[in-house]
Amino acid sequence: MKTVFRGMKVGLCAVVLLGLGACSQGPKTAESQVANETTVASSQQEMPQWTATYTNLASRTSVEDVQTLLLTYLDKDSVDAFFKLVNEYNEIVASAGLQGDFAPFSKTEYDVEKISNLWTEKHSDFVGTNCRINSYVLLKNQIDIPQSEKDDALLFIDNDAIENGRLFDTEDKEAFNRLFSRVKTESTTDVKVHAKKMENFLSQFKFDENARMLSVVLHDNLDGEALFIGHVGVLVPTNDGFVFVEKLSFEEPYQAIKFETKEDCYQYLLTKYADYTGEGLAKPFIMDNNKWAQ
Repeated sequence: MKTVFRGMKVGLCAVVLLGLGACSQGPKTAESQVANETTVASSQQEMPQWTATYTNLASRTSVEDVQTLLLTYLDKDSVDAFFKLVNEYNEIVASAGLQGDFAPFSKTEYDVEKISNLWTEKHSDFVGTNCRINSYVLLKNQIDIPQSEKDDALLFIDNDAIENGRLFDTEDKEAFNRLFSRVKTESTTDVKVHAKKMENFLSQFKFDENARMLSVVLHDNLDGEALFIGHVGVLVPTNDGFVFVEKLSFEEPYQAIKFETKEDCYQYLLTKYADYTGEGLAKPFIMDNNKWAQ
């Protein structure tokens, strides 16, 4: 299922609210773009060109495995805060069917309606957390975020979640909004042009070389030409490859995916979000920290 507005299929790391269903069609507002996230897991995908395994972090073994990997590169407070969110989510939606130990991975589909009902029964006024929130929780002490201007127009649901869930203090919330700000760009379908804009924007932040922020960047022209991080996760090296940790959406589960190479992870993201574009818009592209992953 996909949501379409102004010719662009969107969804990614937001949430279905205010009647903006993931399977609805037709023109939407700029807010609809970031508000319709649950299309992520059900996006049509090509046959995978990678060998990978995944887990929803729903077993003790998988949690201990990924926790140990993350603690190699991230501070304990951040990792503990992340797994607190993981455990809270998984305890509520466990009956919707989550993968425990690592298993072969190609693509995943989840019962979003069941998950949503389970979550709402426990948290009627708190939508939960999404990819950006969880990535910030993991990386906030690894990224140097300067005092810079922000454009948080597409982060209104993120900010509601942060406030309702009491997730961040004022300082962290402001840093979060600066890191995931909307970025002005040009009216072109040339990815090179947009990638340069994102490189310029992200160059003001100092990233970690081991725990890397991988971002799916989308082009939007509904309210001026702009770029924004529609999906994001954290990539860390292992003894024989890499693990990519992500929260698919506010409603959809956590995933930790083991890839043989980081290029395989790039391909996974490019394949998954390949059709989140439209007439007059550039194709989605991947940023690895502050560099375009060509």
